[in-house]
Amino acid sequence: MRRLSPLLLLASLAACPAQDDPVEDSPVETDTDTDADSDTDADADTDADSDTDTDADTDADCSTTPVSGTDITWTTVMSGLSAPTFVTHAGDGSGRLFATTQAGTIVERAANGTTRTYLDIRSIVRDGGERGLLSMAFHPDFATNGRLYVYYTDNDSDTVVSEFTAATPATSLPPTSSERIVLTQTQPASNHNGGQIAFGDDGYLYIGLGDGGGADDTFANGQRENTFLAKILRIDVNAGTPYNVPSDNPFIGVGSHMPETWVWGLRNPWRFSFDRSTGELYIGDVGQDDYEEIHVAEAGDNLGWPIMEGDHCFNGANCDSTGLTRPIWEYAHTSGVTAVVGGYVYRGCALPDLDGIYFFSDAPYSGSSPLRTLDLSGASAVQGPIWQSNAGALIVSFGEDEEGELYVADAGSSRILKMTPGN
Repeated sequence: MRRLSPLLLLASLAACPAQDDPVEDSPVETDTDTDADSDTDADADTDADSDTDTDADTDADCSTTPVSGTDITWTTVMSGLSAPTFVTHAGDGSGRLFATTQAGTIVERAANGTTRTYLDIRSIVRDGGERGLLSMAFHPDFATNGRLYVYYTDNDSDTVVSEFTAATPATSLPPTSSERIVLTQTQPASNHNGGQIAFGDDGYLYIGLGDGGGADDTFANGQRENTFLAKILRIDVNAGTPYNVPSDNPFIGVGSHMPETWVWGLRNPWRFSFDRSTGELYIGDVGQDDYEEIHVAEAGDNLGWPIMEGDHCFNGANCDSTGLTRPIWEYAHTSGVTAVVGGYVYRGCALPDLDGIYFFSDAPYSGSSPLRTLDLSGASAVQGPIWQSNAGALIVSFGEDEEGELYVADAGSSRILKMTPGN
């Protein structure tokens, strides 16, 4: 049976009645039970462009007092967002947060808690299902060049990665007229759109795309070399028109491979991230009916789809796994339909006992997501110190602020939540 991935639930949530009283800054209690997942009714979305939170962040200079232990809670820092899809920072020392919404807006939250619409491209975005404005990334030199990048589905249902420029990065808004299209990809179906973009510590832009949709690799892109689909790409946006291919990309001149390819053989990379300490690339790749998988990938790796699903031959068939990169972690579908949500290795200030722990989740159809962690300190990944069946949020994405503190986009109640010490 074909399985739906995280963003399909956003469309149904957007159709719910609006809340009368959007939640402001408040802790979210988490369930530390490690048994079966517990679903609760999802809160409805609201649509607000401007909001002031009463408990603004004060940790932009890493002045947060560290707290020992691994107990956590979640605190609302943005609310009233209709179908949030991603949260990130500008890396400019301002302490600002930026949240994307599926419909095509970016909402900025200043360090004092005030919010405003930072960019509105709804007129050129097709949303619904797994489509929409799916993520954004600020140029490493944003503080001086004002350049930011977005990944969205256009009105023809195709993938677009574009650049926008804010003339005065610290204060001004990027005009829609500043758009420069960097890369496009025709999408044969509405699902498996990927959606993540991020800059590595090498200064290059990485772009994640799924296999084109359907089930069972319908369009045979998983192991196809001459397509952007089912890949993570790596490009240089600082040169070329519209970009250059870095000279050390692994597939330049190799077979029929696209030279932009960095990693291939993916089904639908729903969130990848870089460990800000080691530079390692972590990928959560959504499986089909049986297994979800997490990889630490290097240049040239083939993650195996559709030869394999997780660490198993796909559909139980015999297969040749020679040359394929195995996941560091997989989990089976033991409690209904699931789809991995890749996260981050924690490198923040507030919870030093969680340093180096990888956080990830899973997006159910409704209710609350689990919260999982992996300890990567040994020769292989093992279950980490946090393993909750109920995170108190419907997590569709993780994000970081400038100091490495973690956030989640909660599609169930239209919020951005910050992970904070629980005691």
